[in-house]
Amino acid sequence: MKCVALFLALLVSPSYGASAVRKVVEFSITRDVGLGNEVCVSGSHPLLGGGDAARAVKLAWTPGNVWRGSIALEAGESLTYRILSRPFGVSTWGNAALKTDLSGDLSLQVPSHENPPWRQKSVFLQSAWSEAYILYRDTTHNGLWSEEPMKRVGVGRSASENLFRADGLAPSGAEMEFVFRNASNAYLNAPAPPSSAASGAAPAVPAPYQSLSPPFNFRTGLDVVFVQDQQIYNYRPPASVSSPRIETRFINSTVADIPGRPVQIYLPRGYGENTTKRYPVVYFHDGQNVFFPGGTFGVWDADRIATYETAQGRMREAIIVAIPNGNSYGSNRLNEYLPDGDTLTNYGAGTTAYDGRAAAYLKFLLDNVAPTLDGNFRTLGGAADTMVAGSSMGGLVSDYIGEVRSDRFGVVGIFSPAYWAAPNHVGAREARVWSPARRYISMGTAESSTGEASSEIYWRGALRAYDSYLLRGHSYGGELKFDGASGGTHSEAAWSRNLPSFFAFALDPWREAQPLAAEVFPPTVELFDFHPASQRASLRVSRRFGLESHIEKTSNPAAPSAWTSLELAPALDYWNTEIFEDVADGRAFWRLKTRGWQ
Repeated sequence: MKCVALFLALLVSPSYGASAVRKVVEFSITRDVGLGNEVCVSGSHPLLGGGDAARAVKLAWTPGNVWRGSIALEAGESLTYRILSRPFGVSTWGNAALKTDLSGDLSLQVPSHENPPWRQKSVFLQSAWSEAYILYRDTTHNGLWSEEPMKRVGVGRSASENLFRADGLAPSGAEMEFVFRNASNAYLNAPAPPSSAASGAAPAVPAPYQSLSPPFNFRTGLDVVFVQDQQIYNYRPPASVSSPRIETRFINSTVADIPGRPVQIYLPRGYGENTTKRYPVVYFHDGQNVFFPGGTFGVWDADRIATYETAQGRMREAIIVAIPNGNSYGSNRLNEYLPDGDTLTNYGAGTTAYDGRAAAYLKFLLDNVAPTLDGNFRTLGGAADTMVAGSSMGGLVSDYIGEVRSDRFGVVGIFSPAYWAAPNHVGAREARVWSPARRYISMGTAESSTGEASSEIYWRGALRAYDSYLLRGHSYGGELKFDGASGGTHSEAAWSRNLPSFFAFALDPWREAQPLAAEVFPPTVELFDFHPASQRASLRVSRRFGLESHIEKTSNPAAPSAWTSLELAPALDYWNTEIFEDVADGRAFWRLKTRGWQ
C-alpha cells in the first residue's frame, strides 16, 4: 500500500489582519486646485500623516488636473482618510491650517496578507529581578497603556539572572512602546540618548534627541524581541556584546582624477561576537562631517544616532562608511558630485567652471571603496543591502548613483539635493521609465546656501523629484519617502534631525531575517493536498523572509544520507506562504530546513 507521510505541523487555516506587510493602494482625484496648491491624502494612521495635514501624503499632478499616486499601507487595516489641497510654498507648507477639504471622510479596507504564526508581540527580558511586569501600549493605533506579568522561562546569563517572557501584547506589525517594573516598583527604562562633551560645531546631544526628556521608554515595531542590558535584539545576543567602533582605512584610487583618501568605517554592536552575521552597508558622501565630532560645518552624528536607533530595535545593525573629500588629498567635491553632462559655473562668488565627474567618482566607489569593504568586512553584497546617502551636492550625486546603478545601490538617501546644479541630469532622470532603487528625500523650507540663495528653488526641485518617482511607479512608504521640514536649513544639524527617519526607512529591521521569531515560532511545511492517481503532493510552506530555507525529501527517514534537497524560491514578504508541488513516488517524507545568519 502506498502512503504519504509528513514531518512537522498540521494544516491550519490562514488568519488575516493588520501586519508589518505593506499593500500598495492607488489614489487619484480630478480637481483644479489652483497654482501653488497640491493635493494630499490625510488620515489618522501614521502612514497617512497621523492626522497632521503637514505630513499628509502628496499626490502628483498629471495633465487634465488628475492627481494620482500609490501609497503602501498596513495590510488588513481599516482606514478613514480625506483628500485635501493646500499650498506647498516654502512660506506656507508648514501651516497645516491652510487646507481645503476636497472629499470629506472616506473609508478604505487595505487588502489583507496572511499573518505569521503569532498574532501579537512577544518580549523576552534578561534581568536579576525575581519578578517582572511589562507595561506597554500600541502607538500605531493610539492604544492605552496595559500591564502584564512576565513568566519566568529560564535562567539568564548566570544563576543570579532570570529570563522572563510575555506574549499576547500589542498587535503584530504595530509600533509598541514599553517599560518594565519589578515587584518593588523599580522600573527598567530605555537608556538616555547618547551624550558627549560638545566639540566645535558638534552638539553634546545629537539633534534628533535634544527635545526628549526622561524617563525614556523602549519603542520598536518588531514583533518578537529580546531585551538585554537595555538593548533590543531580534536574536538571542551573546552574553557580552561589544560596543560599536570606528576604523579608518586609506583607500587608494585606480580612477583618473579621483584621488584616494582615508575612509572611516563604523562597525555595529556585536560585530566581533556575531562572527557569522553579514551586514548591510551605507556609504555616506562628505564623510568628514558624518561621525562625531564632524568638521567645521557640524556633524550628522550618524555613529551616535545609529548606535541608539539600533539599540532600540528601530534600525538594522549596519556598517556605515564615511567617504570624505578635501583639498588635503586633492579631491574636489563639486567635480566629483556633479553628474556628467552638467557644468557648474559661478558657484558662490567664484568664477571657476566645474565639469561633472560623477561617473568617475562612482567608478571609485565601485572599483576601490566597495571592494575594500567587501574584502575586509562581513558585508551583504546585494543591491537591497547596499545604500548611498549625502546632502546638497552629495544628495545630487546620490540621486545620480541611484539612477545609473540601482542594480548595485538599491537604497538612496537624498538630503537637500542641489538639483538646480544639474538640469541635464534632472531631464535625463525624468525621461527614464523606471529605476527600482528605494529613495528617501529630505528637504527643508529654508535651504538657502552658498550655491543657491533661493530656498524655493531647492524646495521645488525636491518636489519635482518626488513627483517624478511617484509617477514612475514608486509607492509612498514603499519605495519612496519624503520628509519636509518647516524651517529646515541647509545644515548638518538639519540633516541629523532627519537621520533616524532615513535609517528607519533604509534599514527597516523588518527587511532582514528575524532569528528569534523563527526560533520561537518555527517555519512550517504541511501536506496541503495529495492526488493518489498521479502521486502529486501539494505542500504548503510558511516561512520568514531572509532565512535560508529548503525542502528535503526521503522515502526512508531512518537513513540520514537518504534525504535529497529540493529547490525552494526565496520568500518575498516578512511572512510568506506558498504551495510547493512535488511527486510522492510512493512513500515519501518531507521536512523544511531553515537557517538564519547564526
